[in-house]
Amino acid sequence: MRFNKNVFESLAAFKSDKNNLISILIPTDRIGDGQAAKIRFKNQLDEAVQLLTAEVVQEHPMTKTEALKYLASPYALLDNDEFWVHQSDGLAAFIGPDKFDYFSLPIDFQATTYINNHFYLFPTLEAITGKKRFFLLALSQNEVRFFEGNKYSITPVIINDLVPANLEATLVGGVYPNELQTHSGSGNQAIYHGHGGNSDKKLKQLENYFRQVDKGLMEMLHDEQAPLVIAAVDYLVPVYKDISDYTAIVDVSIDGNPENDDPVLLHEKAWPLIQSIVDKQVDEEKETFKEALVKGKASKELTKIIPAAKNGKVDTLFISKDAQPLWGKYEVSTNSVAIHTAQHKENSCLINNAALNVFLQGGKVVLEEDFPAPDMAQAIYRY
Repeated sequence: MRFNKNVFESLAAFKSDKNNLISILIPTDRIGDGQAAKIRFKNQLDEAVQLLTAEVVQEHPMTKTEALKYLASPYALLDNDEFWVHQSDGLAAFIGPDKFDYFSLPIDFQATTYINNHFYLFPTLEAITGKKRFFLLALSQNEVRFFEGNKYSITPVIINDLVPANLEATLVGGVYPNELQTHSGSGNQAIYHGHGGNSDKKLKQLENYFRQVDKGLMEMLHDEQAPLVIAAVDYLVPVYKDISDYTAIVDVSIDGNPENDDPVLLHEKAWPLIQSIVDKQVDEEKETFKEALVKGKASKELTKIIPAAKNGKVDTLFISKDAQPLWGKYEVSTNSVAIHTAQHKENSCLINNAALNVFLQGGKVVLEEDFPAPDMAQAIYRY
């Protein structure tokens, strides 16, 4: 199951009347035998057993035998050597009564075990909204490949069941056109030339092919906003952009036939294009925050940010990617928060709660590296 906005919202809506929902986040390794990740996961499961049996956390603590039975499926995953060999940068697991969902994600998590009546989800938002996350479409008349990447890595995405294999697969009777000849017109629009109406026919075949590719990809990308880089021969790019329904295709592309480029090379070509976009966004966000702070429409104070997030006032929430659970409780009657030094039966992570409130109410949540100390969060208000 692919981790996307719908999955995130489903996990956010999953609640329990007990503190028995467990979230485990660990860093994993793309290469190697997976043994280090297995040990990390086992350590977090052992911590979950302690939390399920702890009187300070539980109204009705489980016995150790009950806790081990409750976590039988996650413990069984430790025996799946094939699973641990094929990992990304991080693993997120969510455990509840008759529930065990886990996702390999291109995010380097801090090892965390969280138990409450809801899941600990804010670190996974980077997989949906992260600025350093991007898509790459390697497109030619002979094949279509799709990748998801970030600053450090790129991962192939299986799309065989969504898109045609190549242009020929979309042609009636299998008639394959000759190579198109083009030159660029004004506005970077490709101009096709050849033998009268035959070139028009070739263009329509190409557009039909790309339309089918885009339709299939949009089944997967319909709620995505990450930038998409196209790697293709230059005259194909404007044709695809013109028919595509994806709104975040970047202006620059990787020129040349990508058929012989391996993922590592594609990543080397794509990341500098994305880096310039990221740097621009970061600069704009910093300036926007400064201006809003001067006008009293922003805050660095958690005791103000968390109630504002609860009440739908926050437009953009910036959170330190390294933020650890901040225990506390929101008081409805006074619209205020009490911050605690440790977890107990009736509190939860205020940062996680704020992030979910903002995201689920249509706001923007940004996880930042190199966050200015000692802040854990900053917010720009809607009003």
